[in-house]
Amino acid sequence: MYSFELRGLFIFGLPIWIIARIIILMNRKKKGIKFNIGDEILTNLFVIYLFLLIGITILPITIGEMSPYLQELSFIERCNINIVPFIDYFKGANYLGSIIRNIVGNLILLMPFILYICAKSEKSRDLKSATKITFLISLSIELTQLVMNIFGLTYTRVVHVEDLILNTLGGIIAWGIFKLMYRGKIKIMIDNTHSQLIEEGQI
Repeated sequence: MYSFELRGLFIFGLPIWIIARIIILMNRKKKGIKFNIGDEILTNLFVIYLFLLIGITILPITIGEMSPYLQELSFIERCNINIVPFIDYFKGANYLGSIIRNIVGNLILLMPFILYICAKSEKSRDLKSATKITFLISLSIELTQLVMNIFGLTYTRVVHVEDLILNTLGGIIAWGIFKLMYRGKIKIMIDNTHSQLIEEGQI
């Protein structure tokens, strides 16, 4: 049985990304496209964030024979779905600190994703689009966790409806933060990068 963890993702994924990015930048240079350091920093930070997001929500993945513990569980028990939101918060075993960490963690989980999307895509800068994108990403994560639970690829992550609610709310907050920030020098910087991407045919 082998467990693929976040460290493995960085070890294998980061070199592949660096090589791919170098090739992209070399092709841009040949086409006479100017190097935008601000956009490059933002893009690479976003990729690192994606690695961390996968590590937090999906990894570790256990590859190989299903553990005896999981084999003893029924199908419903392996699915481990909690369809009643926030019910666990009222159980005696949960302390205020852990509840706050869970709420805050789920609120901020997808905020960087929405901030990046709003900065990169003018079409995604309305509330409806930001909410829809956040909801679909969160739903995809929960469904992936469900599939992993069913096939014994993880030690039964809890598929929470409350995660979907909090992630989506966090996306709405991120959209609000972007709207507040999208002014002055930051607006000029984002608009200049956006214009360059249109000229390069990336949008």
